[in-house]
Amino acid sequence: MLQLPDHTSHSARETLERCARAYFLTRVAKAPQAPSLWLAGGSAVHETTEFYDLLRVGEAGDGTPEELMAFEVAGIWESCFNVQLGKAWEREDDESKWRSSKTEPIEVWRSMGLQFVQAYIEWRERSPWEIWIAPDGQPAIELDVSGKLPGCDVEIKAFLDRVFWDPVMKKLVIVDIKTSKKPPKTAAQFGTYAALLKVKYDVDVTMGAPFMNRKAALGTPFDLAEYTPEFVGEIFAAAWKQIQSGYFPANGFPGECFICDVKSSCAAQNGPLAPQYDPASPGYPPPF
Repeated sequence: MLQLPDHTSHSARETLERCARAYFLTRVAKAPQAPSLWLAGGSAVHETTEFYDLLRVGEAGDGTPEELMAFEVAGIWESCFNVQLGKAWEREDDESKWRSSKTEPIEVWRSMGLQFVQAYIEWRERSPWEIWIAPDGQPAIELDVSGKLPGCDVEIKAFLDRVFWDPVMKKLVIVDIKTSKKPPKTAAQFGTYAALLKVKYDVDVTMGAPFMNRKAALGTPFDLAEYTPEFVGEIFAAAWKQIQSGYFPANGFPGECFICDVKSSCAAQNGPLAPQYDPASPGYPPPF
């Protein structure tokens, strides 16, 4: 029997907003998701940069970050990328069925991903910003700030790529690492994180910015002043109410369906797996 999730997240709410049917298929029906090369590469970049920053704050291994990373960054990247590729192959061994860009196949990603990692490391070495240490002693590297917000009784899962302390402006800055070509269009992700940080640690964060690996620089920062716990809690409460209603129309923009990882299970896309996973399919439910 299908069950609704017991938590939500920014990405879940974003999926719901983009296409409610896609949310249902991924989060409720658990339809198989086609692997994507860009997600595998992006995850490996995140893992490698995370290892680097943990070294910088003394949370991983022995020796200085400079000594270790000078010799091992390429090897760490390669190892992380291979692990992510292995996970993708486990889900689908036919690479032609993966979501990927024709101009960025696996071998291009092998060199490009390493460049993305090096771009981040070079920025970190130039920047005066420091990894923030939370009141409970946790360095703000993949920091877990999951919790509930006012007006919303469901847990919101959130892991922040980084929170930095700017010693010049004397303020905290949320940074999210982005290997995509385009920067985020809105402040919603950063605002969600700021609200959860406020609830968990009682700190105010009024700025968030993406680190755009392809440009080796921070993107345009977002002002987060309006994203109070109450404001964000109201947004998530409305989304959770929609989820509980059980109404999941296929309302995505047609031009975006090509990047959807569950379109093979979507009746609106005539997906071959739709009779197994999509209640809108004439053949649903499956006879087993």
